[in-house]
Amino acid sequence: MEIPDFLLKRKILRNHPLLRDISDTAALDFLAKLSPECFASVAYSRRGACPYLQPRGGFSLWEKQRDLTVALAAAGADFIPLTIDSHTRHNDYDRAARLLHKSEETGENLLNGYPLLAHGAISTRKLFEGLNKPVSLRHGTPDARILVEAALDAGITEIEGGGICYCLPYSRAYPIDRAILNWQYVDRLCAEMSSVERPIHRESFGALTATMVPPFMVVVIQVLELLLAVQQGVKSFAVSFSQTGSMTQDLATALALRRVAEKELARVGVSDVVTRLVFHQWMGAFPHDRVKAEALIAQGAVIAAICNADKVVIKTRNEAIGVPDPQSNADAVVMTRYAMQLCSGHQLLGDDVVEEMNAIAFAASYVIEAVCNLDRTPLWDCIARAVRGGHIDIPFAPHRENANRLWALRDSYRSIRVANAGSVPLPQSFLRRERDKLGSRAGDASLNRMLNDILIMVRDNGR
Repeated sequence: MEIPDFLLKRKILRNHPLLRDISDTAALDFLAKLSPECFASVAYSRRGACPYLQPRGGFSLWEKQRDLTVALAAAGADFIPLTIDSHTRHNDYDRAARLLHKSEETGENLLNGYPLLAHGAISTRKLFEGLNKPVSLRHGTPDARILVEAALDAGITEIEGGGICYCLPYSRAYPIDRAILNWQYVDRLCAEMSSVERPIHRESFGALTATMVPPFMVVVIQVLELLLAVQQGVKSFAVSFSQTGSMTQDLATALALRRVAEKELARVGVSDVVTRLVFHQWMGAFPHDRVKAEALIAQGAVIAAICNADKVVIKTRNEAIGVPDPQSNADAVVMTRYAMQLCSGHQLLGDDVVEEMNAIAFAASYVIEAVCNLDRTPLWDCIARAVRGGHIDIPFAPHRENANRLWALRDSYRSIRVANAGSVPLPQSFLRRERDKLGSRAGDASLNRMLNDILIMVRDNGR
């Protein structure tokens, strides 16, 4: 279901003072003149044996962001990140502009990311001059309409986020239905700014809270956001997930994401959408010890290579102690690429991985069907109702509409298992399997047990 009166709504939105410097037609002309290598969708079609690499990173000062961008490109990053500051993410553009001005006066970075709207699209274009690499917008914004308009004006061709993944984990009170509708606008905008040869690429954020999220729920949310994007005409989309702590479960989740995405696209009669798979290296609490941190990054690289991800979003050894500097980001690029090259072409798909994949795909498909059939309303409304009814539930999400009744524990092999389904409509056979996998651990829901499971990579013994 396409957005009614989209062009009129866009015309009104483009009248915002922060968007008036560039017309929508000028933005289209600029995108048309970009090198094909600057388009994420084109880059994906040319990927070799190893996944592409994308670091994270955002500074408030333009010069600092340019230095980081050049350093990452020189280190071999395939995608260049542009991580947005938290004030811009929450649409407080005036405060972002004031803190940018103060940063420029003092030379300090007083924002935790790049304030794109304060800098403006024309200035932002210059960040990436001469690099010919795709740029990925990373943020966490329930209402990203103005931000994405500016990002596209600046020549950014990969837009991360979605109405679920950027609302429930990133906000407390923003209404879920409004967030989904805002992102329907973003999806339609990306479709409108695309050409057949160079579609704007969309990517969902599968890490969610990165805290004890059962893989089936990751698959549910990723595939629902894929379906929402497809409804608005998006032709290039990536589903994603993050390292769980269990290699078996990671490989199974990758397979399940691909299987369920393909199945659901076929169910709605869509055959012209290209889907990609993105893997996030460990997003939880990081080891303080440098050697252990680097070993964790290397394991993530191995998993990404074996599951044949299209892209891996990398972490650095500094994650536990502060904001990564350009050198640690560059080192992480080199280390991850080297580890992936050592493992490229290998497959570890034993019976345990296949069994786990079947279980994850079965549970995810069961929940997706239940959500899509809620009162036969439009999909966006079904999803909003599912969140409010606890059918979609993200552990540890701060949002007041999130039920926070879905509860998970780790089994003896570190895999994340459902201990309490809350109101999520899961099949009994799946829940029995989860309880069997937990064994004697199923009855231990103590605070100490929960903390051990969350801090699994920080504990000296890995537990």
